[in-house]
Amino acid sequence: MEPSAATPRTGAAAAAMLVVLLTLLVGAAALASLPQGREGGEPVAIVFPFWMSGAEAVARSFAAGDRVLRSGRLPSIVVVAPRPESASLPRGAWLSLTLAGLAGCLDGAAAQGDEPR
Repeated sequence: MEPSAATPRTGAAAAAMLVVLLTLLVGAAALASLPQGREGGEPVAIVFPFWMSGAEAVARSFAAGDRVLRSGRLPSIVVVAPRPESASLPRGAWLSLTLAGLAGCLDGAAAQGDEPR
């Protein structure tokens, strides 16, 4: 096998790896820029894995001591009232995001104008 025959395949693999790396970097930067935390007076969306049922997500939020306000846009998203003394997520939750500035992205009630002001 001569070296020039292996070069195109190696170049394509390097380009694919670069695309994957850039995609991961952009995704991580987007997640880092979202309003996170459970402090303050804003409701919080707790995001569970998409395969988890709504009933299980609500049950896990209750088990963590959160006051559940409503379900989110997907069954695996639960909107809760924040508890400043509790910084830990319910078991199995991926992340929590404050709803301020998300304009209904995770909360179906806010997108429909049902959010009390």
